Amino acid sequence: MDRIQKSRKFAEECLKGTDPAHGIKHAEITANFAKLISKKENANTELCIITALLHDIGMNKENKWKKETVEDNHGINSAQKIKHFLLSLGLSDEEVNKICEAISQHCFPDIQTNQISKILWDADKLNMFSKEMKSKYVKYWKDKGWSNEKITEQIKKEREFYFKTFYTEIACKFAKENLHI
Repeated sequence: MDRIQKSRKFAEECLKGTDPAHGIKHAEITANFAKLISKKENANTELCIITALLHDIGMNKENKWKKETVEDNHGINSAQKIKHFLLSLGLSDEEVNKICEAISQHCFPDIQTNQISKILWDADKLNMFSKEMKSKYVKYWKDKGWSNEKITEQIKKEREFYFKTFYTEIACKFAKENLHI
């Protein structure tokens, strides 16, 4: 089993019981976007895919809403949870640090400090433009008791925000092509 397959298996195990918008399907779609973007950006595709698969494993499994801050968020929790796993894959300390940095930064815009973190930001946020994930987001918000109008407004608001914060041209292009609600 290669490092990507091991990472997917580890992510699947860690993501059991999380909300439908952050489960393994979200991680896999994020990884697919990361693969596409990393190739266009001449980045290390393997590291970008591993990062995308593992980025949400620190999610709150109680599904209780918690206001996240730059200092305390599920990205930081995820990064802390994966260090030993990444080293067990045979990644170097430098590679582990870049992945953990990217994952710890993925919850907030404008704090991405390396190429992997910028690709993860874009890949993760492109889920909002994915037809596959739209139903999961709708279900997530319906389960919270939101009306259809509020959900539509939330999707529109998030898409507009993410579109403005993408780092890569390929993410902007995909978002433009899929901006309809």
